[in-house]
Amino acid sequence: MAVQTVSTDGDNKAPLPCLLCNATNQAEFGAEVNIHFRGLKIDNPGILFLPKVLVCLDCGFSHFRIPETELAVLVKGTTN
Repeated sequence: MAVQTVSTDGDNKAPLPCLLCNATNQAEFGAEVNIHFRGLKIDNPGILFLPKVLVCLDCGFSHFRIPETELAVLVKGTTN
């Protein structure tokens, strides 16, 4: 398992701590996410994307980034 790291001064890398418990025991996993709009919208199956998810192996807190293309669809879908 690869631990997500963040560069602090170019060559040195320090683990990025968990945002919830501040632990550095984290791993990155592939995931499949399908976000649905509220309500029953049969003509819109939702937004499907495959992010990398950073998971804290101590507390379970997880996070991922939504790609720009899918984020634009979400923004458009929530402003109608």
